[in-house]
Amino acid sequence: MVVDADTKTGLPAVTIINKRTQTGAMTNETGRFLIEAMPGDTIEFSMLSYYKKEIVTPLEAASFNIYLNKRIFGLQQINVRGKNYHNDSLATREEYGKYFNYKKPGAMDVLKTLPANPVTALSYLVPSKTRKRKEQFHEQLLYWEKEKFIDYRYSPELVAKMTKLESPELDSFMLHYRPGYNFLQNATDYDLLLYIKQSFEQYKQEKKDPPAAQQ
Repeated sequence: MVVDADTKTGLPAVTIINKRTQTGAMTNETGRFLIEAMPGDTIEFSMLSYYKKEIVTPLEAASFNIYLNKRIFGLQQINVRGKNYHNDSLATREEYGKYFNYKKPGAMDVLKTLPANPVTALSYLVPSKTRKRKEQFHEQLLYWEKEKFIDYRYSPELVAKMTKLESPELDSFMLHYRPGYNFLQNATDYDLLLYIKQSFEQYKQEKKDPPAAQQ
């Protein structure tokens, strides 16, 4: 698994690349990952706000932890909702553009490729392991980009300011009433504040009058 070198806690959404095969993976919510590699392959681990790290795979299959060190930035001002999400998203898309822009071959791709290169056309019809990995990595990148967008707008600072809750109760409330990506993509700041307010009213009502246990 990939962990923070200081806190020793797992890091989610760390990007992992096998530099020889150019295949990738991402850590799950607890920091765990699995990637195929041959002995001697160089594996790169990267995450925004952390220093990149590279390791060479050992001669035998192994299970081990990767420790990433935080990058320290001098900040003159702290902003609860800055422009970090937009910049981070652009930086991630620039670095892994070929995966974000990957498009699954369709029928027209097969027809256009068939006369000049029938072998390539056949590979479109019978997906290879490499293509499947690219498709899976593409989906993972899009998924984590959406999750980071939700975290950016639905931040603990904003929810705490609206509800006056503190952790761990704040964490439980945010997880239970976490809004969806499509809602936040179209919601104004007023819509989001209203959503948090209404969710908190419902939360207080449920605490006051919990649902009767099912028989």
